[in-house]
Amino acid sequence: MIKKRISIIIAMAIAVVVILLNGSCFNPFAPTQAESRFLAPILPQNDADDSTAAANTLANFKYAYENNDIDVYENCLDADFVFIYIDQDRYGQIERIEVPRDGISGDLNRTRRLFEIFDEIRLDTWILYREIPEPPSNPEHPDETWEKWNANFHLSLRDISGDYNYAQFEANGWAVFKLRRSRDGNMRIRIWDDQSLSY
Repeated sequence: MIKKRISIIIAMAIAVVVILLNGSCFNPFAPTQAESRFLAPILPQNDADDSTAAANTLANFKYAYENNDIDVYENCLDADFVFIYIDQDRYGQIERIEVPRDGISGDLNRTRRLFEIFDEIRLDTWILYREIPEPPSNPEHPDETWEKWNANFHLSLRDISGDYNYAQFEANGWAVFKLRRSRDGNMRIRIWDDQSLSY
């Protein structure tokens, strides 16, 4: 009887040692894995291939929006970033608005507030089309090659918590992204020309 107990204890000790040495563990109480869009990796924006670096930057842009991550978002923007959109005032006048990256009314400040107000931000449709890069001979950016990508998207914004009266907005449409290499070698968005329709 004593030998049998000693054998069981030794077998259990060996099993514990094998599990510890294996370096892996299983937790039956662990929650199920979250949806992949919440676990999207932060991709390198300094790939040697311009198209890969640009695609990674735009993937990080989507990640930042859907995860309210202002740090990742800021890293997607060039120091000279400009956000462009068309505004129609109450008299029906159409105006092209250019918003700089920094400043009190800059894009980073606006996006930070957007992330604070809306609990759920989703880009359910995010279809990218790469166009022919703009060459260094372009007078707008001499000596620089810019990547040019179009995005077909559906954006939805929802205040689920009710902190802002359960506000929700949606936008469909197209955006044109022009990206260039920053001084540190990372590809970043230089121009975001939004051509969406809000409702």
